Amino acid sequence: MRDMGLSHREFFTSFKPLRQEWQCQIRDNGVRIDYEGGQVDIVLGEEGRRRFAASLSLPRTEVTFVFRCLSAAQQRAFMLRFDLAYRRGGG
Repeated sequence: MRDMGLSHREFFTSFKPLRQEWQCQIRDNGVRIDYEGGQVDIVLGEEGRRRFAASLSLPRTEVTFVFRCLSAAQQRAFMLRFDLAYRRGGG
């Protein structure tokens, strides 16, 4: 499970490039992906807010990854590609 600093809407917006690479089924609460002979289920938890000060908060969502029939190496490769799609520039 990961605590990601984004809303559900932001999750699906960032996922768009990956839809072109992988066969997937989009659901209200996540995505099921056919990946290298196995599957990855990405399940979005409830949206929340991460509060830093009285006037500053950012969106947050707990994201769970469930891997089926994938080796540890395949899982790592998947997560590297996923992370690249969700990397945000800053500064």
